[in-house]
Amino acid sequence: MIKKFVSLIFIINLMISCGFTPILKNLKDTNNTLVYYEINPSSSYQARQLLHSMFTNLEKDRAKFVTKVDIIETESAVNIESSGSVNEYKIEILINFQIFEIKTNSIIFESQARGFANYDVSNSEYTNTLVKKDALNRALSSGIQLMNIIVQGKIG
Repeated sequence: MIKKFVSLIFIINLMISCGFTPILKNLKDTNNTLVYYEINPSSSYQARQLLHSMFTNLEKDRAKFVTKVDIIETESAVNIESSGSVNEYKIEILINFQIFEIKTNSIIFESQARGFANYDVSNSEYTNTLVKKDALNRALSSGIQLMNIIVQGKIG
């Protein structure tokens, strides 16, 4: 019994002193440590605000890559009644982006991402405005998330 106890203490001591230390993940700057996002000023105000809220931009001189972003929004009718009135719309967001390396000032990658959202029209104009804004935010969020995955994959 004493041999088992001593061997157990020896094994525990060996495991404790092996030098293993856990690595804790720092979430503060993991998202965009290398990328500066530059959005086209002709893009909508809502698109620019959402992009700035999703990414914390570095100063351009600290970044290793610049991603130039151009966002195009389109809206089309999905469900048209026989009377000619529309009761459902589809918002499509097309995000064209280019990744540049700052040292060489050359394009590394160029692509696009898309986001979609549908919204129903009601009788109230105020409600329609709110529902449209929410659909635009959903479409922008899905497109920007897809763009971020592509960018992080290409620079990583």
